[in-house]
Amino acid sequence: MKGSLLDRYLLAKPAVRAAIEWPILIVVSILGIVFHFPKVPLPPAANISGLVLLIAGIIVHESSHKVHKQAHQGWKEIEEVVTKGIYSKIRHPGYLGLILMYLGFALWWRTVWILVVAIVFAILTVLTAIREEEAMRE
Repeated sequence: MKGSLLDRYLLAKPAVRAAIEWPILIVVSILGIVFHFPKVPLPPAANISGLVLLIAGIIVHESSHKVHKQAHQGWKEIEEVVTKGIYSKIRHPGYLGLILMYLGFALWWRTVWILVVAIVFAILTVLTAIREEEAMRE
């Protein structure tokens, strides 16, 4: 696969990206506990909201995989565009689920650096959806 490093990352198989992104979030969380990273100035209820977002993200993400069995494969292996189930309402429910999980995880921990990492991963997820659509059109 040719292209820039960012392009190769965006078009990597979802399992590869997950194996990179989730450990980073978890390590930053542990470092936040050990080194007492600054907290996001939100009320304690943000922890509960974050946990709710995290769980909602898991539910949305998993429901997308029930309908689209090839969703965790690379974009080259996708054989059809799925338009039934949750895909009839949301264009990229798997990616929406990931974004909800990233932001929910960050709000649950309420640490500034986790929020920064979660926002970066959310942006990369949006860019992935855009880049995959472009690649599939090509």
